[in-house]
Amino acid sequence: MTRFFLISLLIILSILLISCINNDSRVIRQQLFFRMDTMVEATISVPPRYNPTPLWRSMDSLLTQCEKRFSASGDSSEIKIINTRTSNALPISIQLGEILRMGIDYGDTLDGAFDITVLPLKELWGLCEQCGASDSAPIPMIQPPDSASVSAALRSVDYKKIRLNAAADSVFFDSDSTCVDVGGIAKGFVIKWLGALMKGRGVNDFLISAGGDIIAYGGKPDGAPWQVGVRHPRRPDALTAVIPVGYGAVFTSGDYERMRQDANGRRYHHIFDAKTGYPCGRNQSLTIQTHDPVTADILSTGLFCREPEDILDFINARPNTECIIVDSTGTKFMSARWVF
Repeated sequence: MTRFFLISLLIILSILLISCINNDSRVIRQQLFFRMDTMVEATISVPPRYNPTPLWRSMDSLLTQCEKRFSASGDSSEIKIINTRTSNALPISIQLGEILRMGIDYGDTLDGAFDITVLPLKELWGLCEQCGASDSAPIPMIQPPDSASVSAALRSVDYKKIRLNAAADSVFFDSDSTCVDVGGIAKGFVIKWLGALMKGRGVNDFLISAGGDIIAYGGKPDGAPWQVGVRHPRRPDALTAVIPVGYGAVFTSGDYERMRQDANGRRYHHIFDAKTGYPCGRNQSLTIQTHDPVTADILSTGLFCREPEDILDFINARPNTECIIVDSTGTKFMSARWVF
């Protein structure tokens, strides 16, 4: 299937209103969008007379704005502007300031394992948003860079070289070579903003899926919670788990996303160990469920490189947070409180 055909198909689907009356008081409405290089699906449970068209338009507008502002390569991207800067002090939007502040804070919380400056590594390995390689089958090939090149790229990776002012509307860089990558955090913010938009339009029962990452509130017309499937990391047509969600977010990171392989069949993917400069190899997938989609997004990336036992220790010590881990051998682990 060509990219043009796929996008055309999604555009056609996005203007179709899928309605299924489940009882006399609530109906399901759904809408598809293709934004931020992924499919975003919104499902709402509303009274039959609720007109979702203004909501769909507002969602598409928000997604379009976020796509333009937070991609790494768009002409009007704030990320591109600060990464191609001629000065190391720049004004930024409050929204980007919020994203960067959260990224810096979690860099400290996770001992540098979550780093919003890993873009030089992604570019070196050809695993960045703007690197141009397709993720479609067959799996694209890669020639791993030599260790000297990895070491050179690592010298530009350090989130502590970024500072914000108190209002978070200006950013300061301590190094000319430091670049920002919000790939491990921006989607969480976008889904959070979409959820706030839903509630602002009077919709309290909804599920939003963006490339398999989920936020869900309320439930179906019959009162049952939303059901969220977690993809199996090695079998795209199978699930690792099905999770009932009435309130919160479910985010999954995996070594099958933006993945390449070398001539020996070894996998290389876009989640890097910021200390070594190499893609993490301990786990196949990590799923986080918690109330906040931003936190879920960050933790699914920032904990990915750790041993499963270390991830479980971290998650079990946090309230309202659960995880499913599939390690490099295919063994599944679950946090202590998660039973379904």
